[in-house]
Amino acid sequence: MNSIGMAVVPAADFTRSELTALWNQAYEGYFVPIAFDEQQFARHLRRGEVDLALSRVMVVDGEPCGISLAGRRQGRAYLAGFGIASARRRQGLARQLIEAQAGAFPAARIDQAFLEVIEQNTARALYRQAGFEEVRMLDVFEWAFEARQANAGGMLDAAELTAIHDACSALSRPTWRRELPTVRDAIANEGAIALGVRRGAAVVGYAVMAPAGATPQSTLFDAGAIDEPAAHDLLDALATARPGTRWRLVDEPAHSPLSNAATARGTSTVIRQVEMALKLEPDKNNAPVPSPS
Repeated sequence: MNSIGMAVVPAADFTRSELTALWNQAYEGYFVPIAFDEQQFARHLRRGEVDLALSRVMVVDGEPCGISLAGRRQGRAYLAGFGIASARRRQGLARQLIEAQAGAFPAARIDQAFLEVIEQNTARALYRQAGFEEVRMLDVFEWAFEARQANAGGMLDAAELTAIHDACSALSRPTWRRELPTVRDAIANEGAIALGVRRGAAVVGYAVMAPAGATPQSTLFDAGAIDEPAAHDLLDALATARPGTRWRLVDEPAHSPLSNAATARGTSTVIRQVEMALKLEPDKNNAPVPSPS
C-alpha cells in the first residue's frame, strides 16, 4: 500500500500472510491474547465464513494497523475479529474502523450484525456508539468431574445432529460460532465427533467434540440439551467417554438447560461475554452480494 494518511479498505486487498501478521498485532496485549500462524488464521476465516471483501483494514501512512473481520451468512454478518495494533491505539482509529465496517453492511444487503465482547472490555462503549445493542450474557465454561452415573451416549448421524441442534436452538439461540454451518464445518474439516444422549428413542442432548488427543483439555465445538435432566445425562456421557478430560465450552447463554446443569455441578465460568447486535436497513439499490462458497 502506498497511500499517505488514513484509509479504510477491504481486507481482500491484502495477502493472507499480511492479514495474519496484522491480526497478531491487533490482539497483542488483549484480555485473552490470540496469536495465529497462517494455517490457524485460515481455519478461523473458514469456520467464521469470513468475507474478506466485506471485511475492512485500517491503513495509516501506508501501514495496515487495524483489522475488522466480517463473516456473512445471507443477510446476517458477524464480527469475527476486531482490533488496532498496539502502537496505534488510543488515537481514535478504532471508532473510525468500526464505523467504516458498519457502513459497509447495507450495500452488502446485511440487515443484522452480531459480535461478542468480554464483559470488562472497554470496547463495549465503542460498539454501543456504533449502534450495537447489548442482547444477552454468554459464559465460557470449564469443568472436569466424574460422571454421577455411567452413560456411554452414542454417536449421532447427520440427520440426528440436525434435528437435536434445531430443537436446542429453539430453546436457546446459538451464537455464530455454534450455529449448524460452523458445527458441520468442524465435522467435515476437523474430524469432530457428535455424541448424543437419548430418552427412549429420542435424542435429547448432544455435544460435538474434537477427536481424542493427548491434551488434558478439550474444547467442545457445540453442545446442548432440551432440558436440565438431559443436560445432566450429557455431562455424564462426556465424563464417561473421556474420563479426566477438562472440557471447555464457549458462548453458552445464561440460564440455558446446559448452563443450569453445569453450574449446579460446580462448573467454572472463566470468561463472561456480552453479545451485541446491530440492526441495519439494507441498501436495496445495490445488488445482493453472494455469500462466499
